[in-house]
Amino acid sequence: MHGRDSDVALKMLSRRSMTQRSIPHLIILRRCTAAPCRDTLAKRSVSLAIEHWGAHGKDDWIVPAFLFRFHETEFQHIDEINARLKSGIQHDPDADRERRPGRTGDDGIAFRISEQNVITDILAIEAKCLTTHSPGKLQEAHEKLNSGTVRPTAIRELVELLRDYKDAEAERWVEALVRLWVDPSSSTRHDGVVYACGERPKLVSRPGWMNAATPHEVYKATRRLEGLEFHFRDLAAVIDGLYRE
Repeated sequence: MHGRDSDVALKMLSRRSMTQRSIPHLIILRRCTAAPCRDTLAKRSVSLAIEHWGAHGKDDWIVPAFLFRFHETEFQHIDEINARLKSGIQHDPDADRERRPGRTGDDGIAFRISEQNVITDILAIEAKCLTTHSPGKLQEAHEKLNSGTVRPTAIRELVELLRDYKDAEAERWVEALVRLWVDPSSSTRHDGVVYACGERPKLVSRPGWMNAATPHEVYKATRRLEGLEFHFRDLAAVIDGLYRE
């Protein structure tokens, strides 16, 4: 169950690490040529990247499941689109009325778990994916993490999701997550911001939009914060190629 439903080839990504202080560690992933579409792009890619490369100095993070099935607003929207198409009604995916917000709650969550099946570390992830840079959205991501508690809200959703799987590993995760939900005192929370953008800074001296030396000014929490930034060449074309052609 190492990242259920994983379908992105991480070998297509290149990695660059920057000098940093003890709090943030900024990873720039440039020129990706394949990835899921807007709302799921940063969320799914970062979950896989964390499992593949690690985070906060550890390489044994596990993403037991993705949370996309809980985006009820979008599933209802897709059902409505299918009904229109069956009725012969034309659908314009670019119309403003067809836009929907991303799902609420945690964008992604990863764990480190001991041999005794005790979750020792939690990594809460807030992700943003934009065709052009938006300082406001980047600030919004940090604000949300700043207000988080040791026990992320996504734990309840993960338990609900994993209970649909009847294998031993899923049951093991449900047991550990329920224990964490009841008493999170044995776990340490870490935070992660994922920023996927179709625009990159023009200054050569600035390789990314996030500052590698210090966290965003609105992030006041004392937890460890790690930033992951993805740059896409013509992000809109990538999404159109994957989902409309």
